[in-house]
Amino acid sequence: MKRTMIRAILLAPFAARAVVLECQVTRVLDAPDGYLGKYRPSVVVEETADGATLSRCSYSPSAGKVTCDTYKADRIEHDERVRIKKYYVFSAQFDVQLFPDMSFIENNGRKGIAFGTCKAARP
Repeated sequence: MKRTMIRAILLAPFAARAVVLECQVTRVLDAPDGYLGKYRPSVVVEETADGATLSRCSYSPSAGKVTCDTYKADRIEHDERVRIKKYYVFSAQFDVQLFPDMSFIENNGRKGIAFGTCKAARP
């Protein structure tokens, strides 16, 4: 069921209904030791027929909890041949690329590149 949902979002140019993917970061290039354990970064992708929003989440020591910054995707590219979808947020200078095996790459545009795996949060 979840893999079918992921395939649907990757195969369709735009989702017919809201699909939410929770993408946990498992590796960050050039991150200091202990970064993943301390900040628990993740990305949430919510796509609807009207577009997509991307939330970048991590633990905030000052708030004492995980907080998220949410952005509307400025552009969505979809490659039907290889079933890859890429979401761009120009104002925050980052993009997220989703692959058919439920893996993702986040490029924050300022040297940081994160990798991980997504799972469907809800249909």
